Amino acid sequence: MAISNELSSDVAVAILARKRSPQELKRLKAIILEVHSALQKMSEEARAYRFRKKIQEGTKTSKARL
Repeated sequence: MAISNELSSDVAVAILARKRSPQELKRLKAIILEVHSALQKMSEEARAYRFRKKIQEGTKTSKARL
């Protein structure tokens, strides 16, 4: 999750670097939150994938020892 937070922060800084109207800031806030949510979901999916892969590798090693 640290990567998603860091990237979201970088995106937010880049988008908000210029002065903007309150309406524009409100729209950009929604975009930033959407980007953060997407990155967080990707991080969670990657973590789950790595966990499944690790379990499968452990199962293969156990079977090879038999």
